[in-house]
Amino acid sequence: MIRATKSELAGSEREAADKNLASSRRPGSAARKNPESVSRQSRFGLNAANFFLAEITGVVMPFLGSYLKGTKWSETAIGVAISLAGLGVFLMQTPAGMIVDRVRQRRTLLAGASILLGVCYGLLPIVPARPGWVDSLLFVAGVGQAFFLPLLGALALGLVGHAALNRTMGSNQCWNHAGNLAAALLAMGLVSLFGISSVFYAVLIVSFLAASSVYLIRENEVDEIRASGAADGGEKGPSLGTLLRDRRVLVLLAATALFHLANAPVMPFLGAYIKTLRGSEVQVAAVVLVAQAVMIPVALAAGWLCDRWGRKWVFGIGLVALPVRIVLYSLTEDPWTLVALQALDGIGAGIYGVVIVAICADLTKGKGGFNALSGMIATALAVGGVIGPLGAGFLAQHLGYNGFFYVFAGIAVAAAVLFLTLMPETSDNGNTKLGAEGNGP
Repeated sequence: MIRATKSELAGSEREAADKNLASSRRPGSAARKNPESVSRQSRFGLNAANFFLAEITGVVMPFLGSYLKGTKWSETAIGVAISLAGLGVFLMQTPAGMIVDRVRQRRTLLAGASILLGVCYGLLPIVPARPGWVDSLLFVAGVGQAFFLPLLGALALGLVGHAALNRTMGSNQCWNHAGNLAAALLAMGLVSLFGISSVFYAVLIVSFLAASSVYLIRENEVDEIRASGAADGGEKGPSLGTLLRDRRVLVLLAATALFHLANAPVMPFLGAYIKTLRGSEVQVAAVVLVAQAVMIPVALAAGWLCDRWGRKWVFGIGLVALPVRIVLYSLTEDPWTLVALQALDGIGAGIYGVVIVAICADLTKGKGGFNALSGMIATALAVGGVIGPLGAGFLAQHLGYNGFFYVFAGIAVAAAVLFLTLMPETSDNGNTKLGAEGNGP
């Protein structure tokens, strides 16, 4: 038997002590050992950021379509404008995810992105209602918005880790949808009292509240390495090529792109459709209000269910709700019935916001690249955000709104079928175990 000398043992002990000391000095090391040790202040700051950021993004699109319609824009021109907002997100989304994986000032970056978007929307009623002005502001707003999803996901993962992520995202999404609900109620009041332009000014004010709330998150409680999905000591995540060699990633990207291609144009064009049917601005605001009211309990349930049923089937429910909702739009011309059908949007979006983060965390656990993958998923969404409204404007103008609804319902069906037939379960706790083919490289 070979015995270690005292000097060798002492050296090993010193090396272990140095590693422990370095780990203890890493930001968020306490939170990493015990997610329950995260302070109420940090949790509240993250929830508040979700609340206020939802207010500046969730309610504005239906009013944007209505506002531009009121300035005599055609459906095609409205579609181009909304597509340019999506184009800004599309071009910046994957780079944003890669940046978020590498930066260490995530709170400051999120605050800056929030203010940038708020300023762009706040200027819309001030500048001339011409494409050169409006389209440029919407594009820059999209660039700022591209950072929201990966930054919020990174901060959540950095605070609580993988084990508590689903419950935390369920809570975050509840606050997100509550923010949308509050924004819809506020917008209804503002429009009634001051006109539609007041909604854009409110977005500017709330963007500064969102930026301020980010700094309630304590910097020393965010584990910066864990925030990228990497294991200890693995700050550099996999390359985009490595991620794309995983078949599950490709299926997820394709399904989410098709989902958002069908979903992105529906809400803003629903606002324009309600105006065509001589509906009121209150009914346009109610489009958001009803959906967000349903999303709050659905998001809580999704966080609970995806730990028990697995990610695949919960996510599938959200995908199936979309084509059902779009087809039902074509069966009525009553504005209040159209508003009531937005409850189905609450089911789809409430599930999506929680479960997509869980799937991305599963696919990158221990390897890193969580934010890069989140950025790629958001890029896939942005593809739909660019193409969908552009095509929708043409369809609505030349085929009517029913033709528009049928085409996009078909696309939504394709998204659901693709995901449910080709995507394996990603959670170790799911009822469906991963097969060898689905495990990626």
